[in-house]
Amino acid sequence: MSHKRLIWEEISQLARDGAVGTPEIARFAEHLGRLARVQFKANALQEATLEQQRKAIDALRETVTRQEETIALLQRDHHKDIELARHDLVLAILPIVDGLEATLNNAKQQLGRLPEGSEARRMLSAWVEGLLLVYQRLMDVLAQVDVIPIPAVGQPFDPHLHSAVGVDSSGHAPEGVIVAEERRGYRMRNSILRYADVIVSRPTPSSSQPLHAPPGARLRGTVATADGTSES
Repeated sequence: MSHKRLIWEEISQLARDGAVGTPEIARFAEHLGRLARVQFKANALQEATLEQQRKAIDALRETVTRQEETIALLQRDHHKDIELARHDLVLAILPIVDGLEATLNNAKQQLGRLPEGSEARRMLSAWVEGLLLVYQRLMDVLAQVDVIPIPAVGQPFDPHLHSAVGVDSSGHAPEGVIVAEERRGYRMRNSILRYADVIVSRPTPSSSQPLHAPPGARLRGTVATADGTSES
């Protein structure tokens, strides 16, 4: 029970009993007024304190939100930096892959010219096997970072994946189909790391007509045909 209620009950009881005169009632009323003012100040102080607490909580929430946004931004920037570094590293590795592929192809041709059972053939065969393991390991590393070769030979020419560096007029393949790959292309997820350099079939070539390819085809100046001639 509050002090205010106790005082009012006491005043009411004394008034009913007729034991209190006007001066006593005035003193009680004054005392009650002081208590009311004290209570009012206490209530105002409590409300001000609650308001400060609410503002502090709102400010804390805003700070946490800003920190979370900053962390998310840093994570996105860090991810971009990692992707750029990975992209540059893969581009630096591709020429090594090209060199290994060329070396393996030449070595296999050399094996075909060496006599069966000869010491030179056995040594070269063992060397090729070791080099092939290195090449396969490198391709596995590229696959782990989502780098895959672009399909070429036997595929329709696609200007979004291939770069035409020559035409084949033999007629052995339908028009617009890739018959040879000069340099392998690679993609990394949804982006092209390097276009595949290809030879495209054109059974009825004409020196006055450009290579027939879908709109946007990538052509490289004067290109060589499969029969050794050149076209602009």
